[in-house]
Amino acid sequence: MEILSLSDGTALDIDRKETFRYLGYHFGGTVSPDPELEKLVDELTAKIKKVITPRCVYEIYSLENNGDACRLYHKAGEQAAPDCLFKIDSKKLAAHLKDCDRVILFAATVGPGADTIIRRYSAGSSLKPAILQAAGASAIEAYADLVTDGIRKDFPNLKMRFSPGYGDFSLEHQKDFFRMLDIEKNLGISLNDALLMTPTKSITAVIGVLPDT
Repeated sequence: MEILSLSDGTALDIDRKETFRYLGYHFGGTVSPDPELEKLVDELTAKIKKVITPRCVYEIYSLENNGDACRLYHKAGEQAAPDCLFKIDSKKLAAHLKDCDRVILFAATVGPGADTIIRRYSAGSSLKPAILQAAGASAIEAYADLVTDGIRKDFPNLKMRFSPGYGDFSLEHQKDFFRMLDIEKNLGISLNDALLMTPTKSITAVIGVLPDT
């Protein structure tokens, strides 16, 4: 199991375009943000950068995929075992993982600082919390992309991340992610009865690994 952080001082590049996309702007369309809004987004993104503490955990498992369900077995490098560790009944996920022989269970967070600063600004205007929410969402995606790029150095043939709650991949499987990756212990993320995570700027995902070519 790999547990990573940005404690080595690596800077996280939060994509401004992604932040605007989360705010509902789409570059190239008929609506574009004005200079004052761009300035405010940059200022608040800088505040988010100062308080986030990105961390992630992931593990690689062997995969059996029959087109209707995905079954995860032993960890990569371990002796094959007959018992299924994690079964996911999802045709969309099965289709996404077609031809993969391994999967990576992945969880990441940018820590509680983003939630704290969002709450701090929530007592004032409605615009600043919305921008901070968008910047926080961009931050966790940017961090997940950064880690995925690092994994790709060892496993070049990776599929896109696929998260619980998308399509028929039930959010109930968040419980399995927490069990398999010991997320609460390793990352300090909690899961409530509605299957929502705290800190809120956190994600879980399955990443398919295609056979080496």
